[in-house]
Amino acid sequence: MKLSFSEGTALLEFEVEIMKKRTTLSSTIFLTIALLAISFLPINSQAQNSQHKFTPGEMVETGGGISAKILRCRGTGDDEECEVQYYRGEALESTPRWENALLLRLAEERVLNDKRRNGGEQTNNANKEQVPQQQEVTVAVDTADCSFAPPSSATSGTDKPGERLFKRKIYDLYHIIANGSGSAPLQVGVTFINFTMKTPFTNVVRVVAGVGAQRINDAAPPNTTIYPVLSKHLVCEQYRDRTYRKQVENKYACFKNRDGEWVCGADGIPKITQLN
Repeated sequence: MKLSFSEGTALLEFEVEIMKKRTTLSSTIFLTIALLAISFLPINSQAQNSQHKFTPGEMVETGGGISAKILRCRGTGDDEECEVQYYRGEALESTPRWENALLLRLAEERVLNDKRRNGGEQTNNANKEQVPQQQEVTVAVDTADCSFAPPSSATSGTDKPGERLFKRKIYDLYHIIANGSGSAPLQVGVTFINFTMKTPFTNVVRVVAGVGAQRINDAAPPNTTIYPVLSKHLVCEQYRDRTYRKQVENKYACFKNRDGEWVCGADGIPKITQLN
């Protein structure tokens, strides 16, 4: 069937119009998808920017008296990981290892949330076995000598909670590494500058929605009495060629462990000032 010139022209114009409409529809769909994708970019960027960015040397509290020192980080997003050195108080805990950055942030956030929730709870949970509040005993740092003698005799599980007991347990945290082997000091001395005992509380167990049963202090047995201590002390480490002095300020949680023995573990990130 042959078409006249006018009929062929009309048909061609009709096909061109259809092609224009298809092109317009495709462009509209592409533009819509592009706009949707662009609209999500600020949200994702904002979420990423709101995350805590770890820096080398930063101490991250992970709970139970354990903190992680950030050595270095690599990767981005879900693949981000950091090499960390764990500490129990000022004592090294294991060797450096790589951890997922998201898990570190979750652990840090859980500790911060617990502190916010329990801000006023410690006073209400005071145990029957009360320890009298004490005045701060202060020693000038500049005049404090390096004493390598223990602050008191060895302790036992039958000792009553008090300043003498807790000072000895904090001293033991340092003394346990003093054996002269490798990079360890020959001996360690601790001189207490300020020492304050706070109101004790019960390590209650609560059920947190979406998390489960949680204790106030993960390192202590449930329902045991925890005695908070604030201590500022001078630590002297004697090596073969010289003695190093540093000032340490930290909070400690003292309690009886599952074996019935008294322990005092660091309950915060220490503030350390090297004096020489």
